[in-house]
Amino acid sequence: MTLIRPQTMRGRISLVPLIDVLFILLVYFMVTSVYLDLDMIPVTRKADFPPTSPQAGAVSEGTRVLLRITRDGDLILRGLQLNEANQTSALSALASEVPPPQVLILPSGAAPLFALTNALDAFASAGLTDMRVVRIEGRP
Repeated sequence: MTLIRPQTMRGRISLVPLIDVLFILLVYFMVTSVYLDLDMIPVTRKADFPPTSPQAGAVSEGTRVLLRITRDGDLILRGLQLNEANQTSALSALASEVPPPQVLILPSGAAPLFALTNALDAFASAGLTDMRVVRIEGRP
């Protein structure tokens, strides 16, 4: 006589508990993480600034200086290309003006990011703290 044994049911592995744990971990890390302060470098549009006075060379309240960054990463300040030799003297002369001017940084669309960060570091080390990155928007 042969005995018929009932087949044992195999347990199915469910992914529902794993998904629940992943959602709990996701919420935990989103709540406890520290986000970067994206307002560290203020970006302003050119239209936000009133036109400058026509008197060239007159130092007054709110003097602005434009620094252009070319596609090659070269810095151009007041028509003079800054290199390692003349950068410190030009920045120290700029920082010695009373009141210190606001520096508007206009990078080219193809300018490398390291040139912008190097320029910001150089101006900050020279003592100039009022800097803005300007973006010129094209007309539609």
